[in-house]
Amino acid sequence: MAGAPRERTLAVCAAFGADLDRALEEVRGGLRAAGVRVPAEPRHRPHLTLLGSPCPREGTAPFTAAVASAAARLPAVEVVLDRAGTFGRGAVLWAGCGEAGPLSDWHATASAALASAGLVNAFPAAGPGRWVPHCTLARRVRPVPAVAALRELLPVAGRVEALAVVEVGGAGDLALSPLRG
Repeated sequence: MAGAPRERTLAVCAAFGADLDRALEEVRGGLRAAGVRVPAEPRHRPHLTLLGSPCPREGTAPFTAAVASAAARLPAVEVVLDRAGTFGRGAVLWAGCGEAGPLSDWHATASAALASAGLVNAFPAAGPGRWVPHCTLARRVRPVPAVAALRELLPVAGRVEALAVVEVGGAGDLALSPLRG
């Protein structure tokens, strides 16, 4: 007997350009060399999560189409990851933005574009004014040595160039939509 379909959550993420992706791979390598447990193959591309929303499997195509529509209206934006920290008593190591002004403005515009495309944010911490722009690098770390090691490897900079759709708990992109430029 088949059970009810499992509820799943899709996340819309700000995806970086190739230069920042490469820089973050070097950061992950530096963390490994410093003894921080970092996955060799991360489940998802490096990103900044913008929103999350429940989506049944049959809703994937309309969801990704809404993201593509929003992406076509958004400019690329510069990002500098110059801050190291942890969430959850050290469980999650992240690189974030010390000065998020222009990026926070871009996030508000992106959130509005996604909302106008019909997507509802179910991640309260990702709402405009509450969002902490960060790129998760590792989980289940010892906070003090991991943050110290990461600080030695920052800053890294580049651009957000696309919106990616990923399944929370899944792996890889379901869709990648370039920004308008």
